[in-house]
Amino acid sequence: MKFYLQAFFLFITFQNFAQINAKVLDSITEKPLPYVNIWVENENIGATSEENGNFVISNESLNKTLIFSCIGYEKKAIKFSASNQIFYLKEAIQQLNEVVIESQKSTIFNTISTFNLEEATTGFGIQLAPWIVGRYFEYNKDYEKTPYLNKVKFATNSNIKNAQFKMVLYIADENGAPGEYLYNEDIIFSVPKGLKETTIDLSKYKIIFPENGLFIAFEWLTIESNKYKYKLKEFNSNSYKTTYRYEPILSGFTTQTYGNTWLYMNAKWAKSPALSIGKDKGSFTTLALETILSN
Repeated sequence: MKFYLQAFFLFITFQNFAQINAKVLDSITEKPLPYVNIWVENENIGATSEENGNFVISNESLNKTLIFSCIGYEKKAIKFSASNQIFYLKEAIQQLNEVVIESQKSTIFNTISTFNLEEATTGFGIQLAPWIVGRYFEYNKDYEKTPYLNKVKFATNSNIKNAQFKMVLYIADENGAPGEYLYNEDIIFSVPKGLKETTIDLSKYKIIFPENGLFIAFEWLTIESNKYKYKLKEFNSNSYKTTYRYEPILSGFTTQTYGNTWLYMNAKWAKSPALSIGKDKGSFTTLALETILSN
């Protein structure tokens, strides 16, 4: 099966841009915070902090506002200056839900979305900025019988082994866009090399499908271990230049109508637009997910 990346991939020639090293820490413990999403406000420039809290960002970000987003911490906007290269995030106050212990009962499963890998021939990939792509699922009263998220299966195409990825779950806000986090802990996992399916078992988290609607989203981590360098032929030329992207590519399929997929870029959410080029011009790319609920 051939896989055609024909949606939302920003190609930028790799050059030695001047970069600045910075760090993000917990405001109380001063421990490094890994996998924090960092954006330049209203621009397609961003970074992800490594496991030691360090991140590298273009010096074009100086004197601009950086947006820091991390599950379990308050979202923060900070002016970036040459004298301010250590950033502190405050842990968010979480309301703990009451835990109800129930007697053991037989498990009922409910598959609310599925996909065919043979038809998932398009997808989403990134170059420099840590985009997020998510798909919206509307609440159905029938879900009262199977209220818990059980498993999510998706497909990726990666040129490296064990590319790291982050799953993020959101409650839909009053405008139908991704709003508050549904689950306040990182769900980090790795995906295999090649075009493969991956299943994430969510049953242990006891996450209830929200009545406002659910977004299942995936966040790229622009960390060094996810970087893939390759040669790109220049337009109208026989020469090649080195460029890179961050793995993996997330599979999708095309539909003639909008398929409830949203993108987080330029530090804001927006509906995924129609394809503007290629044989499927005018159609939409929908994130390929198999979603299973249980009781």
